[in-house]
Amino acid sequence: MGFVNFIMAVSPIVIVLAGILAFKKPAMKVAPVALVWTMVLAFTYFNVTGLAFKENVAVIDALLWKGIKEGLKIVFMVFGAFVILNTLKRTGAIEDVKNTVARVSGQDRRVQLIIVGMMVPIFLEGAAGAGAPAAIAAPFLVALGFDPITAIAVALLGDATPCSWGGAGLTTINGGASLVEAGISTNALNSAMVGRIHMFGVLIIPFIMVALAFGRKGFKGIVPYLCYAGVTTGAVMFLLSNFVGPEVTSMGTGLISILLSVLFVKVVPIRTPDDFKYTAPREAKQRYGAFRAMSPYIYMLFLLPIVRYGVPAIWPKTGFAFLCTFGYIFWVDCVIMLCGLLGAATLRVKKDELFEIFRMTARNVVPVLITMGSLLVMAYIMQSATTGMMSLIAGDIAALAGTLYPAAAVLIGSLGSFITGTGLGSNIMFAGMHTEAAAALGMNPITVFAGQNAGASLGNLICPNNTVAACATVGEVGNENKVMRRTLVAFGIILAEYMVLAMVYTLVLFPNFGM
Repeated sequence: MGFVNFIMAVSPIVIVLAGILAFKKPAMKVAPVALVWTMVLAFTYFNVTGLAFKENVAVIDALLWKGIKEGLKIVFMVFGAFVILNTLKRTGAIEDVKNTVARVSGQDRRVQLIIVGMMVPIFLEGAAGAGAPAAIAAPFLVALGFDPITAIAVALLGDATPCSWGGAGLTTINGGASLVEAGISTNALNSAMVGRIHMFGVLIIPFIMVALAFGRKGFKGIVPYLCYAGVTTGAVMFLLSNFVGPEVTSMGTGLISILLSVLFVKVVPIRTPDDFKYTAPREAKQRYGAFRAMSPYIYMLFLLPIVRYGVPAIWPKTGFAFLCTFGYIFWVDCVIMLCGLLGAATLRVKKDELFEIFRMTARNVVPVLITMGSLLVMAYIMQSATTGMMSLIAGDIAALAGTLYPAAAVLIGSLGSFITGTGLGSNIMFAGMHTEAAAALGMNPITVFAGQNAGASLGNLICPNNTVAACATVGEVGNENKVMRRTLVAFGIILAEYMVLAMVYTLVLFPNFGM
């Protein structure tokens, strides 16, 4: 009966994956089907608290409206990011953006890929989080001339490691609160150990990105830079997470790694084959200066951290609560939209043109609400105490793992963020369970939670919510299966690496860390 319960609990996830990957259906069609099936299970098989039909309707109804509300917030962010891309296209500034980045990166498209695809998302995750990194980096890569599907997969991969810290360390601080409150760990220890896992993730991510975008031939002449980018980014991430703290790890790693990469390409010439060299068309004329062309993104790089850190600094007691008044993601949405409007003003877009950009963008993002709302409501139902579906899945995996529990914690963390769409949600959901399991098995709860935290960050790479949102920012709604086929391979590679690291750290290298 336990096996049957497990199969029934994971069936909504199977429907989503099978529909998108096996049957190649757009997420907009698959998500409502998975939601209906989840609701059927909630009313019948998984009505574990024995609610009457009317009571169950009240619970589901509340979750339904919550899903629509949260879905609207994500759509708002997608809308702002897509407005920026469409503005750049309509004004022709997109060509000047390409030329500006090409000058900074030494005109090697593979260097552009790593800087914009990995380092910028790491910075943005620390500056804002809430899905902003992929939603901004994917359109930026498209603006540089990359294939949209590749751009989405790379942007999601770039955000696979910094989510463990999130905006101002929120994911580690709030997600590991149960360990801190129990006196088992501290924020500094939680940050330090997950940093020791992720530094190996960013070591190989540059290689995976180049393979995704260019295949084997893409490594010609670029391996020294990829090694440099991976080592320096990993080293900075280790130093900040272990000796400074979770609040600045992501943003600091992104910013410093960008500067180090630019320094490398200026000091060490890269022999770029013609296939990977960005060359501006001869007939292309520069319409805008570098600042004007890139103004929406420049405003964003400054305003996101200024608002995130400035408001709480000015009002220490109420500032952060104010940002979260309408949900954490909402302030990010507003800043992105503001940057889009400021960018349009800087590029001197006329009012009629701006309204046309809004109309064109709205047509592209309306289907996203159906998808996002369905997926979010499905997630809320699975997490709900009235169904216990998510707890049952995690508990069964944990019970089966035994000595392999540290590796299972990574898998459970990934599963949690796959469902919830956030590393923070996964950490909050499972941190207590991991603490109890570690105590029962005589293992270090700090290293076990680090595995959970790293896995939760990695799960964002394949989360349907994030994939749909990123697809929407570049007009690829309906092609989620193409993206997930690429991200699943990368996910599998890094997941295996993290599971091994969690086992080695817990059982061999750091069995007494922080104890």
